[in-house]
Amino acid sequence: ARPLLIPARRIRNYSQQHPRPTERHEDEVVGVEPAVSRYAIGASVFLLGGLSYYIYSEFRPALSPHLPWGGSEPAEPTKAEREARETARRQRQVRAQMAPKSDLTAEEQLKWAWTHPGLYAIGSNEFGLADPQHPGIFPGLKCAVPGLEGRLIRSAAFARTHAAAIDSSGSLFQWGTGFAGDAPHAPRCTLRDASICEVAATDDFVVARDRKSRIRVLRGRSAADTEIDASGAALSFEPRLGWRESVVSMSAGRSHVAVITDHGHVYTAALDASGNARGQLGHGSDAIVPTLTLRRIESEHRFASAACGAEHTLLLTDTGDVLGCGANDFGQLATGAYHPGTTTVPELAPLARLWRSGAVRPRDARVVDIAAGAATSYAQISQGGALQLLAWGRGIDGQLGNGTLTHIQGTPTLVPALSGRQEFDHESQARRPLGVRALVAGANHALAVCDNRSNVVLDTSGAAVDASPLFGHDVFVWGSNAAGQCAPGRRHRFATPEPAPLLYTPSGLPAAGSELRLQAAPPQWISTARLRGADPGSLPKTVLVEQAFVAGPDITAAFLRPCK
Repeated sequence: ARPLLIPARRIRNYSQQHPRPTERHEDEVVGVEPAVSRYAIGASVFLLGGLSYYIYSEFRPALSPHLPWGGSEPAEPTKAEREARETARRQRQVRAQMAPKSDLTAEEQLKWAWTHPGLYAIGSNEFGLADPQHPGIFPGLKCAVPGLEGRLIRSAAFARTHAAAIDSSGSLFQWGTGFAGDAPHAPRCTLRDASICEVAATDDFVVARDRKSRIRVLRGRSAADTEIDASGAALSFEPRLGWRESVVSMSAGRSHVAVITDHGHVYTAALDASGNARGQLGHGSDAIVPTLTLRRIESEHRFASAACGAEHTLLLTDTGDVLGCGANDFGQLATGAYHPGTTTVPELAPLARLWRSGAVRPRDARVVDIAAGAATSYAQISQGGALQLLAWGRGIDGQLGNGTLTHIQGTPTLVPALSGRQEFDHESQARRPLGVRALVAGANHALAVCDNRSNVVLDTSGAAVDASPLFGHDVFVWGSNAAGQCAPGRRHRFATPEPAPLLYTPSGLPAAGSELRLQAAPPQWISTARLRGADPGSLPKTVLVEQAFVAGPDITAAFLRPCK
């Protein structure tokens, strides 16, 4: 069939003769107006919509199974989900203040530390150790522990779920959710004794030492299964201390404690049934021993200090040797390559691998300081006029400080950033070795305060506080940073020592040549009237103070302490 062809001219003529009707409804039927106004129609639709919403919300449980979208209806959030959302909201608010700014420069913050006593913590606040008034929330940068403002701190210690501190008057404060529960709280004074001078913390207990050589144990975790009541208990010595023999230092692990006397003796005690499970008491056996009894380790050596890891013990002799006992799963006793037969060392053994000869200590070498993390060990060695820092044991979080992440390190390795350094001494006009002044170790991280002395002055008049320029001791941190215990705002591990951040981030641009790093306030005489928040009546007119540091599981803290 042939297609029908219609000329375009005929189509145009038809369109002109038959125009399209208008689209207005009232013109479709001429002369007829709508019976209902558009406003009434809108009101009816609104009313029907509201009624439908009310019926659906009221009878939704019964109607949902019969509706096509009933199976995809989102469920009401549970109580746990609402609490999680509220916690996340509070965390965002606190983290917004994570790096508070200040007009203080780095040098001014050093002077600020001399006049602002208290305990300043960074890291995990899961158990309310940094900020017990807001447990479970990340505290931010250098959070001042509430309730300890204006107090000079003699000593402080952190465990996983509880913490303790002693102020200059001898008041022992305890806090943390393990001690006081999950509710917001303030540090509570549990013991008052002007002679208390040192405190240590285990998983379940707080150990306090006083100048009368008494070692007292208090509950640190309220839920601990122990016979110790709220008033605490005193440890007994076996054999008793000698004539005019006194305890000079102590250290605590996960469930054991070691004390050193001025006669060079070392006593160790188990605080619960697991206190000697790995032979960490050094008595030649890993059998269960009576708790709360300090037994002396019989040895021909005279000991100068002790450092306890979670389940191992290091002892430094007065001649510069190091002996150890206890757990050795990660090589923390420096026995060399891993071997199943050396994972537990119940008897004190010398750490011969500290020396290159592998047998005896060279004549010109000696260990001058030791420290222990959970499963990591540290020693500073002086040899041939140089100072070196060694580390061994567990290093997967970078706590060895040698740039590697190693599970097991059975041979001591050098920490290059803090070894073999020198400083020019202006007084002698010669170079001098630059070592570590103080070394503290948390569970999986470490902090070192260097012994640099340039522009570090000691003035008995206190006028040096206002001198300029003025510098302090350099501070380095390394290891795990999962909770911001090394550098808040960053989460990666530090495999090598790096300068610690300032207390506060300067609001302005740094001055030319200045470095944004934390420096520890060195010993200095300060007028009591300049100590902000302190009680002048409980202190002398001038006091010699310095800034000290302490580390615990996922937390680091700084405090101003009176010098001995």
